[in-house]
Amino acid sequence: MYKHISKPVSHLQEHYDVVVIGSGYGGAIAASRMSRANKRVALLEKGKERWPGEYPETLSECLKDIQIHSKAGHQGKKTGMYQFYHGNDQEAYVACGLGGTSLVNANVALEADELTWRREKAWPAEIYADHNNGKITQAYKRVEQMLEPNVYPSHWPELPKLKVFEEQARLMGSEFNENFRRVPITVHFENRVNNAGVRQHKSTLTGNDATGINDGSKNSTLMNYIPDAWNHGAEIFCEIEVKKIKKNEKTGLWVVYYEWLGDGRPHFGEKNSQSLMFVTAEVVFVAAGTFGTNEIMMRSKAHGLPISKELGKGFSGNGDILGFAYNCDRFVNGVGASSRGKNTDPVGPCITGIIDMRKKDNAFDGYVIEEGVCPLAAARFFSLHLKLAYKTTGDSANLSISQKFRGTWRDFVPGSALGRTQVFLVMSHDDQQGKLELEDDRLKIEFPDVGKTDQVKHINKVLSDASHAVGGTYVHSPVWSSLFKKSLVTVHPIGGCVMGDDSTEGVVNYKGQVFKGDAEFSTEVHDGLYVCDAAVIPTSLGVNPFYTISALCELICERAAEDRGWHINYDLPKQPIDFDNPLVVYPNNKTRHKSIVNADGGLSFTEVMQGYFSTEIVDPEAFITAEDQAQSSESRMQFLLTIIAYDYDTLTSIDNQTADIVGTVSCRALSPDPLMVTSGKFRIYVEDNSHVDSARMMYNMNLVDTGGKQYTFEGFKFVKNSNIFNAWKQTSTLYVTVKTFNEPRKIIGLGILRIGVCNFLDQLTTLEATGQTEWSKLRTYFTFLKYFFTRFLDHYIPAFLPLEYPEDSIPVYNNQKSYSLQDRIEESYTFTAKDGVIGKLRRYRLRGRNLKAPVLLVHGAAMTHEMWTTDLQKNNLCDYLLEQDYDVWLIDYRLSPTVRASQEQHTLDDLASDIAAGVNKVREVCRVEKIAVISHCLGSMATFIGLLTGEIVGVGSFIASQVGMHPIPSLFNKVKNATGLLHVFRGLLGQKFFDVRTSRDTNVLNKFLDFIFRFLPFGRGQFCRNALCHRATFCYGPLYRHENINEHLHNDQHLFFGTVNITTMAHASLVLKKEKLVKASGEDIYVNEKNIRDKLNFPIAFVCGEKNAVFDPESTKRSYDLLMHVNGEDLYDRHVVNDHGHLDVWWSNKSKDVTFGWVKSRLEATAAHFYYPSQKVPTVPNGNGKTYANGSLRSRRTN
Repeated sequence: MYKHISKPVSHLQEHYDVVVIGSGYGGAIAASRMSRANKRVALLEKGKERWPGEYPETLSECLKDIQIHSKAGHQGKKTGMYQFYHGNDQEAYVACGLGGTSLVNANVALEADELTWRREKAWPAEIYADHNNGKITQAYKRVEQMLEPNVYPSHWPELPKLKVFEEQARLMGSEFNENFRRVPITVHFENRVNNAGVRQHKSTLTGNDATGINDGSKNSTLMNYIPDAWNHGAEIFCEIEVKKIKKNEKTGLWVVYYEWLGDGRPHFGEKNSQSLMFVTAEVVFVAAGTFGTNEIMMRSKAHGLPISKELGKGFSGNGDILGFAYNCDRFVNGVGASSRGKNTDPVGPCITGIIDMRKKDNAFDGYVIEEGVCPLAAARFFSLHLKLAYKTTGDSANLSISQKFRGTWRDFVPGSALGRTQVFLVMSHDDQQGKLELEDDRLKIEFPDVGKTDQVKHINKVLSDASHAVGGTYVHSPVWSSLFKKSLVTVHPIGGCVMGDDSTEGVVNYKGQVFKGDAEFSTEVHDGLYVCDAAVIPTSLGVNPFYTISALCELICERAAEDRGWHINYDLPKQPIDFDNPLVVYPNNKTRHKSIVNADGGLSFTEVMQGYFSTEIVDPEAFITAEDQAQSSESRMQFLLTIIAYDYDTLTSIDNQTADIVGTVSCRALSPDPLMVTSGKFRIYVEDNSHVDSARMMYNMNLVDTGGKQYTFEGFKFVKNSNIFNAWKQTSTLYVTVKTFNEPRKIIGLGILRIGVCNFLDQLTTLEATGQTEWSKLRTYFTFLKYFFTRFLDHYIPAFLPLEYPEDSIPVYNNQKSYSLQDRIEESYTFTAKDGVIGKLRRYRLRGRNLKAPVLLVHGAAMTHEMWTTDLQKNNLCDYLLEQDYDVWLIDYRLSPTVRASQEQHTLDDLASDIAAGVNKVREVCRVEKIAVISHCLGSMATFIGLLTGEIVGVGSFIASQVGMHPIPSLFNKVKNATGLLHVFRGLLGQKFFDVRTSRDTNVLNKFLDFIFRFLPFGRGQFCRNALCHRATFCYGPLYRHENINEHLHNDQHLFFGTVNITTMAHASLVLKKEKLVKASGEDIYVNEKNIRDKLNFPIAFVCGEKNAVFDPESTKRSYDLLMHVNGEDLYDRHVVNDHGHLDVWWSNKSKDVTFGWVKSRLEATAAHFYYPSQKVPTVPNGNGKTYANGSLRSRRTN
């Protein structure tokens, strides 16, 4: 694959030395030569940049890239590669894309003959002189040097179509036979670097030249002049349709107005066409192809540019004639082959042979006949046309009866007739009396009766004889019929801006300069405005014209440089082009703030980002959804911004971390024109406390459109701890919100912008320091880079950076309560388990509320009840339940660090006794038979043990968090258990407890463990520097997805974490190994159908994180399935929280939406089983639209 070399339109500077419009032979040559004259050049191309391997090949592919121009209007994409023009008696086919029609021509490189160059009154006097003094020959030599034509090699495979064509010449007589030869073509037949320094491949002989050759052998301008121009600094922009040109009399510069066809703009039709952008230049070369150039010049004239009245006149189709020798008695193989498979029957390049009949007394009588290829994409169409024409208008009068019989038989064999069809391509002369006009801003082609001349009839007779000579039937071009008024189709349109001695004879002079004259005689020209393509040719050429067009364009460029004292370096490159490093690169100064040059120690850089923006999605966090919607509707956004810091402290100081932004934002969904940044601020690393170890790069701007409407642009790049491989994705992705300008600011839309690698490399080249001395500049560079990479490494190699300890953090509480603390009633209780252990209970109620029911919240291992009440998070479950009028109870059982017994050894069986006593205490105080219980982790396992043994009674509704009766370890814990680390810790190190808390002043063993734990496999994007987080991960497994919890909660977990005893962990390890609740002794007495049937026949639900890395989510699924198997589906439910892990199901920034709401629904759905007797049981709809009341509950699967 070849590397694309065009730039996004946002890189287009306001001014260039030279602007070249078009990239065919004329445009490519102008761009190459002017850039070689050390001028800054912008090449503007209407079509897309596509390289070999990217061209359409099949009919379905090509149909998507067809555009049709006619009096009725334009159909198809404006950037479609295949352009068809329908005119009056003249049709045309040209290409649209970087490389122009050179992408699809037949490669034939022949000079115009002597008679054509000497045609009386055809050329300006200077051109006659050029021909006589050798300047034309010299120009041809330059073209030959770049395009490298050669004939089809004799040692290559024999081509049937060439062999048959040679036989046709012989059978038609000596006059034709003597003029047959292999023709020079710009095709490579070996793998090598061409003269322009571009690597090309040898031809695979597919023959699809007319739709674009994908093998890299075709020497279009994309393979020579264009990359040569790029290598010498020319900046190439595609999907730009130039509409008109005018002279700014005040500045003396040319203003080129263009319509941007990229990034979805054409979808907005006329609004986009009317909102033209512009670029200025000292010199402009108009080389948009004959039709494009005439359109631009006519539109410019209509808008006031003085141009000769000869504009549009002198149009010629170059005498092109198309014909077919259908169903010959020889195999021709003239249909293109696919490049995507092995080509066993080589077709060859489109044209390889010629019968050159130009040696006539009169130039107008001369012509050439060339054999051709029907491209693969058009085979089906031509097959149908030829079969129909064969039976209706085909000329088979001279065929014998046996030839007609065999031809008829072959016509019925699929593919046989088409495979025996020779394609004829003829270039001749017409009278050049065609005319191009602009009507309703559409190009109109007028060439009445061009196909009815004696010359056309004579050539068709010759082609008919050639067909009969090999047993074929002659079929005319599809448009050379009565239906189309004997129209001709050309692939070589020329003229319309023809050369002349003055404005009464032409539009340009011999230098390609545009005459100023309109109604009167004039030789005065517009300084700096040139036409440089086939439009200047004043006569049909009687041969493939691109070689001559190229030679004339070489002369035009040479003279343009000479007139300005510019020197063009014609030396060929000495080494291949490095497509990553062109020889010449110009600075990108489009948005450079002028005053920065006066700053001392300042810094600036320019950034381009592109992406998608949706006005349909206004959810403030739905960036990905917005991007998906915008992609489906091709709603794009891009910006070109320059960031300016007037001193390096502006970017690196925490207190003054703001820089200015200047530039434009382009978004068709907001405005047809680019939006200007009226004011903007950039901040490079702003701490984001709503996420763990995260920062944001902020882009805040005010925008205004051409109508004065203002917007606010808020963008951020989200940087969080991850591995180095995610660094690029994070720092190159911008999340964008656009709001109304005035308060209250309403969201208009959201989107995501990204920066590509090439654009990033360009961005690095724009990094510029300012200062009075080189030292101050150097100091600015290093200060900024040191700051940037220090912060960069903080996020992308945290395992190698200093650990963070609890004492480094000051708790910041950000809970948002909807009630006043004065309204909360707090009570404390104790309970005593059967073994005498004393635990604690806390009760919270809101004053003046009609309480629904008591709910007991059971914490996990070595935690306090504060896991449910912490104000370090925005919303906690305790507050949420209080707001829903529940009587909330929180337990601290024997594993809680607030309970004295936490310093002793316990099994899970012991924990069940605590929970049983706690439940009984709640029932006693509340005077109810049953309550609801929500248990987490080890608390959930202990609750199940108590329920299954019958020790825990009085539970009317139970929600188990993360695990049930079947503790299945995550991969992390499975590997950890298999290593026997617990035995090492207890036996070898003699430890009876493990404290997840730590500090900088801890003992040597714990310091060593803190160091080792930083290298645990935390998972992608889960790296951090928090020592407690590492220790908790080692003990239990990764407890949360870091992206889901905030920085304050992450930093201050020591407030509710504590010590876990080894006995409890050993029992937990055992049940994980068994994947089932068993006694500490290993006895399997808990989980059986009898216990489940007798003890768990009441509402139970499970909640777990989809990405739980402590227990496999299958843990809850297996228990859920067993419950339904034994007791039916009515009582049970399971809720899986997407993109969440273990504790973050309760601690997430989104927990209120993704978990708490489900808890509320579950409690209400099971209300009949535990509500206070005075409460009315709610009727709750289920997920299927059904309702359950009076204790009837049906399971709802949500996984």
